[in-house]
Amino acid sequence: MKKLLLLVLLGLFTLNGCRLFHIGPKGEGEFVVAESLVPYDENNLSSMKKEGELAAQKAAVEQVAGIFISSTATVEQAQLVEDKISSKSAGFVRRGYVQKAYRKGDQWYTRWRGLVLVTDISDIIKQSEADAFAKKTTIFVASREAVGEDVSLKQDCKQAIYRALKTQPYSLVNGDNLSQNNLDNPTPLVDKARLEGARFLILADVEASPLQALPGISSPFKSYRARANIKVASTNNYQIVAEAADQVSGLDPIDNIAAQKAISGACEQAAKQLIENINSAINSATKFNVVIKNVNNIERLKKLQDILKEMRDIEEYNLTKYTNSAAYFEISANISSAEELTAKIIRSYNVNFSVVDISPQQIILNFI
Repeated sequence: MKKLLLLVLLGLFTLNGCRLFHIGPKGEGEFVVAESLVPYDENNLSSMKKEGELAAQKAAVEQVAGIFISSTATVEQAQLVEDKISSKSAGFVRRGYVQKAYRKGDQWYTRWRGLVLVTDISDIIKQSEADAFAKKTTIFVASREAVGEDVSLKQDCKQAIYRALKTQPYSLVNGDNLSQNNLDNPTPLVDKARLEGARFLILADVEASPLQALPGISSPFKSYRARANIKVASTNNYQIVAEAADQVSGLDPIDNIAAQKAISGACEQAAKQLIENINSAINSATKFNVVIKNVNNIERLKKLQDILKEMRDIEEYNLTKYTNSAAYFEISANISSAEELTAKIIRSYNVNFSVVDISPQQIILNFI
């Protein structure tokens, strides 16, 4: 009898330990807590409660899916992948239960906790990205465009830059219209672009001025000359990675169209000169494989990604796998060695790591 009791207690202790470590079956899942609010319906209480539970499950799956979206994916790509996952959310949850549920004004609040099959989600996302999306570098494009002393809001320069770079593996995003203060101190714009996922910020400054006709020559055409200066700043370290300038004339019977032709031509010609240096900057980073063990839950996994996101030496990172509470990252960084990257991670943040192993291209850390 004592032996039987000991076995029962041992079994309970083992089960309790699994819950403490939040490990799913064969390390394929993690327990996630999510909340939802749905309209309160006193006439259909049962279906309302079920709707609240399903909405919370969907929110839990979306939490996990969002972590695995590639850092190089555009906003549109990320949304498509998340929609694909969340539409099948019921297939990724196991052993869930409602922790809390109650009326909250004219809504029904549900707090749900359950096992989300992390491995299944990450596999589907990787396959979706491989099938549907080319890996693209996100670049914000901002410009100041002037005709004479008047500021133009037509964005002809931006459109010309898009045309010049459309064949490159870039995702070009419309940035702000620039002021002189922005050009003198672009740091706030660089920070904003980085927060929105851009790796580079294009700063274009172009001005078109009318050309005076030669004495004694009469023509129905108006002529403008545009001078474009374009810089490309890295959002990781603020460095200028590419710079170009060009001048082009525009001719047309209508002043506005002549100025537009000049601005478009100058910006397009200058933008083409940027391509080689931008691509060199993209490919200059050193690639590392980083494994973080003992992560244990989704909240700590998010914290890890915040650490990587805030490190300006890191150009991009991708969470490639998460299994048995270990996170596997592919990282591209402007850092010369694995030892240097390890030191920066450990010294810069109030998170305790222990070093398991370091080789030239791989780092293994333990999250304490």
